[in-house]
Amino acid sequence: MFSLHFPQYFNKQVRQEIGEIYAHSAIANTALSMMSLFEPIFLYAVLGFTIVQVLTFTAVIYAVYIACIPLGGKVASFYGYKHSIALSVPFQILYWTVLIASQQNHNLVFFAAPLYGLSKTFYWPGIHSLIARYADREQVGREFGLVYSLISLTLIAGPLLAGFLSKHFGWTITFIITGFIYSFSLFPLFRYKEIFIPKLYEYKSTLEFYKTFTHKFVGYMGFGEEMFALNIWPIFIYIIVKDFEGTGLLATVSSLLAAILALIVGKITDKYSKHMLIKLGAFFGSLAWFSRFVATNFWSTFFVDTFSRTSKEIYFIPLSTNLYIKSESTHVVPYVVFFEQSLSIGKLVACLLGIVLFSLTGSFMVLFILAGLFSLLYMFI
Repeated sequence: MFSLHFPQYFNKQVRQEIGEIYAHSAIANTALSMMSLFEPIFLYAVLGFTIVQVLTFTAVIYAVYIACIPLGGKVASFYGYKHSIALSVPFQILYWTVLIASQQNHNLVFFAAPLYGLSKTFYWPGIHSLIARYADREQVGREFGLVYSLISLTLIAGPLLAGFLSKHFGWTITFIITGFIYSFSLFPLFRYKEIFIPKLYEYKSTLEFYKTFTHKFVGYMGFGEEMFALNIWPIFIYIIVKDFEGTGLLATVSSLLAAILALIVGKITDKYSKHMLIKLGAFFGSLAWFSRFVATNFWSTFFVDTFSRTSKEIYFIPLSTNLYIKSESTHVVPYVVFFEQSLSIGKLVACLLGIVLFSLTGSFMVLFILAGLFSLLYMFI
């Protein structure tokens, strides 16, 4: 994988550092995919959280992340992108550890939320900057398309494995295995020493982007819909399927289709207008949210979930490609912080609106409609 070269797909061999990211992403996202689907279900089904409490928990995560991400930018700029990613791992492991402990004391769970916010603080500036720094401009769409395809492939095994483990061995064993796999993801990143020149990062550099790219800030707030996809949709699937293994199986099959499409979209992104693809994907993504009212059994939920995942790739891969090209043309970190902080503001606003609307209506469909409206914001990018 470190010397990856598919002549039929890439114009040229990918750089060594991108190969390291592929290996890291494959391992890390196997672990993350084991948990990302089931963390909100754990809060809902095991700890007995209401939907409003799940949204409140998520709001705390993003409030911490919004406040702390400039610190992540400073660490990535001064100590190196790989070291910033490595610093995120202990916080991720602590987050899962506190979740385990919260089975005995439910009050501990709100100590987990800030830990997850800190993990994101160091991880995302590092990983985005690393891709932006080393991706080839001529084939960045394909290079990120393969990253996204690998992530989708991990979603094939991860949810199924987590569903099996949680059902037959309990959540504690599931979290322990997940933490072990996630820690191992650092080995590919440090196979070679990072060549890095420390730079000074000041938050005022990021503030300039808010003034210059107000439309992009609004567009990035569209990621508020992703908050519902990660935290509310899994709970809805669990309510429909009523089984951990069944929930994992549904996500596994739909992820296989998404993995194949990611490679196609990555290649298209390098050839056609990225803005056109983003707008097209935003439209279908919004339509996918509005169509969730038909999800009443396993198969209808499966088709809606597949439609949602494939729609996301149509806008997310060109959006990310655009991000890396823009970041690489400037000092990478300030724009990455602008991107991550903007989307997190969108997710926090989505949480707060979701809390109000669900408290008033008690309806999942109202939340899905709200997510569909957030999806349309991508068109501003």
